[in-house]
Amino acid sequence: MKIRTGFVSNSSSSSFCIYGASISDVETLAKALKIESEDDWDAIKSSLEKLGLDWYGNSDYGRYIGRTWSSIKDDETGAQFKKSVDDKLKDLLGELAPRCGTCEEAWYDG
Repeated sequence: MKIRTGFVSNSSSSSFCIYGASISDVETLAKALKIESEDDWDAIKSSLEKLGLDWYGNSDYGRYIGRTWSSIKDDETGAQFKKSVDDKLKDLLGELAPRCGTCEEAWYDG
């Protein structure tokens, strides 16, 4: 019997683990980013990347904004990492910024 110990992925599934939040109001997010259409996912993702944030999800399973845990810098503590995400979302969305936490999701695309 062979046991696989590494990361396993295939083209029909997607998964991620970030520190951030689920975003239900994409229209408000798009307006905050000065993007005309909430359906322009490429523009949203590009704008968020310029702010140092990641964007995951789809219309069926939800949308998430934050930073991947693998993006933590060598000289950055966990508290600093979390604060950077919290601050970026507060700067972007003000009082509408969601509460952050670790978000993990996986779904089958096929």
